[in-house]
Amino acid sequence: MGYLLLVLIVIGLVLLAVSFFKEDSIKQLEDQIEGTSVTVMQELYKVKKKIRVLEEELMINERDR
Repeated sequence: MGYLLLVLIVIGLVLLAVSFFKEDSIKQLEDQIEGTSVTVMQELYKVKKKIRVLEEELMINERDR
C-alpha cells in the first residue's frame, strides 16, 4: 500500500513538472489571434485610405463638370 502511494505521488510530481515545460496552446492561439487582428487592422486602414482617395477624385470630377 505504501509503495502504491509513493508511486502515485511520484507520477503526480512528474506530470506537474511536465505541465510547466509544455508549450501553452492557449498562448499560441492568443498570439495567432493577435497577429491576425493586427493584419486585419492594417488592411482596413489601407482600404479606408483608398476609399478616401476615390471619394476625393469623384469630388474633383464633379466640380469640373
